[in-house]
Amino acid sequence: MGIKIENLFYTYGKKASNSTLALNDVSFAINDNDFVAIVGETGSGKSTLAQCLNALIIPDKGQVVVDDIVVSYKNRKSKKMRDLRKRVGLVFQFPEYQLFEETVEKDVAFGVKNFGVKNEEALEEAHKALAQVGLDESYYKRPPFELSGGERRKVAIAGILAIKPDIIIFDEPTVGFDPASAKELMGLIVEMHKHGKTIIVITHDMDLVNEYAQKVFMLENGKLAFEGTPSELFLHVQNYDRLDIPKVIKLALALKEKGMDIDINSVRSIDDLIEAINCWRNKHE
Repeated sequence: MGIKIENLFYTYGKKASNSTLALNDVSFAINDNDFVAIVGETGSGKSTLAQCLNALIIPDKGQVVVDDIVVSYKNRKSKKMRDLRKRVGLVFQFPEYQLFEETVEKDVAFGVKNFGVKNEEALEEAHKALAQVGLDESYYKRPPFELSGGERRKVAIAGILAIKPDIIIFDEPTVGFDPASAKELMGLIVEMHKHGKTIIVITHDMDLVNEYAQKVFMLENGKLAFEGTPSELFLHVQNYDRLDIPKVIKLALALKEKGMDIDINSVRSIDDLIEAINCWRNKHE
């Protein structure tokens, strides 16, 4: 069950004099169990697209197809939109947007109950999901807003995991995190991917894109400006000052310009670059 995005258009404030075309004829596909990143500068349409993928926003024209469900203006009142939100989970950038119940376990169970599951079973699913994100029973009765930012993010993720979606969208998952917390969270997301989830990450963090994404889609002024692998993106945007190329890629490109034959496609981390340098040295000793 992949996602097909076909000729998507969306305008904010359609009847206003200062209306904004957020999505402009966007088309691409995401396959089952992909790990993809959607990038672009602020205002490029990334978050609008994410909300179209689970029908929080209905496109003006075009459609999103997930398995047998079509998100389009024509189908905006279809009961299948509810089914779509069970298949496609969205974790917002700010978890407090998703947390509102008096205890952690009730918050995580809320979405499950929304799909008709009885309270006791919903709580069981909530406890399983909390265990998946590393929160034990000591968190069950705690108010969500007394937790740290990282813990709230985990509770928000657990709330999505509890409804068992096939596709999970993360909007800027590591924003505001220190490096250790960001690495822990990305490790959790990688585990979800290993267990068969399709992962879509919306981010400005090019280091994250380089290390984790299999494929990247770049939006610019509401249009699809690029699709390809992370290394292809960084070669594409070398002279584009609105996206930061990861430091490890900048160093690899500089070494390549100096005559060191490094395969940029293989460099996803500093360890990869060290290995590439050692391979080059071994060949030239």
